[in-house]
Amino acid sequence: MTEWEYAKQIIETIERHGGEAYIVGGAVRDYVLGNLPDDIDLATSLFPEEVMALFPKSVPTGIEHGTVTVIIDHHPFEVTTFRSEGSYSDSRRPDHVALGVSLEEDMLRRDFTMNAMAFHDGQVVDLFGGQHDLDERIIRTVGSPFERFGEDALRIMRALRFMSQLDFTLHEELRHAANALSHKLEQIAMERIAIEFEKLLTGPAYRKALAEMVELGIHRHLPNVTTELMQRVQQDDRTPVNVVSGWAIFLYHAKDEAWLLPWKRSNAIKREARVLAQLCETGLDVMTVYTTDEGTLSTYFKMNGEPDRSRELKESLPIQSRQELKFNGRDALELGATGEAIKHLLLDLERRVILQEIPNHGTVLKEEARRWLQRAGVS
Repeated sequence: MTEWEYAKQIIETIERHGGEAYIVGGAVRDYVLGNLPDDIDLATSLFPEEVMALFPKSVPTGIEHGTVTVIIDHHPFEVTTFRSEGSYSDSRRPDHVALGVSLEEDMLRRDFTMNAMAFHDGQVVDLFGGQHDLDERIIRTVGSPFERFGEDALRIMRALRFMSQLDFTLHEELRHAANALSHKLEQIAMERIAIEFEKLLTGPAYRKALAEMVELGIHRHLPNVTTELMQRVQQDDRTPVNVVSGWAIFLYHAKDEAWLLPWKRSNAIKREARVLAQLCETGLDVMTVYTTDEGTLSTYFKMNGEPDRSRELKESLPIQSRQELKFNGRDALELGATGEAIKHLLLDLERRVILQEIPNHGTVLKEEARRWLQRAGVS
């Protein structure tokens, strides 16, 4: 069964017990655009306890906001009770929610018209002109953008993210509100902003979205981002193919390894972005091919629009790792090396084997090590 068939099964179960239920949100938007997404959320007139009573495998994942996760054949679906929301004093979560409202009231709390549609029995329920805006390729808020962004300023970043992902244009009133309220982004957790920014960077129209950020002055409220940096990134011929390559282009133009720190990304992302930024600076040579993992090399080729030669280059090396070197620390000890001398000796032999200056042969390496130690005055 497909995800949509599972979702239909949930809807039919709810309806048999007197409730209403719809597929809602991004899944409907993507359906109207001609796609069938796997990530499907549902909204219902039933209360969370009533939903859980109908589905033996369900988890109260956000019950204070009316959400339970229904699991069918190991497929999870968020099912949320129709709700309205109060004010957002923390610019993130509503201070209170009211359950048991109508579908229209539930749709009123959504961010953009294209995300405020519902799907039921083969029909799209469109109360705010979402289909029209998709046809016109316009991003428009449900109701006043000043109200929507005042509730949660992260919606400004979401608008730009959708602009990048869909290659849409922002509605003029939305642009004015984003410009006026962009300072409220400074109240939003950096992790939330970074996630939206990463999705923006990997969209096909990311240059257009970055230009809009600068035009509206939104970039001034992001850490370490200047107009000059944004312009350099926009002019870069490389294309982000994943999250880490997007960050790498910024790092390369920032010329500062610490640039990414305030964005609060994982150590793995920061580490790989630094490596990619360095590759953008130096290009590839034998030693960088050796020291860079294949996945990062693959990303480097893709972001440069080149055929992926990462596997070919790795396989062309005499050795793939230090463990393959036919000379190790124990061999160095036997020749009288100690402490730091062992480390530097092994590094030298490893480098010369990789550069094919000497073969990876135990006897040869032992003789070269003896000469190295003599030159170093160790033996």
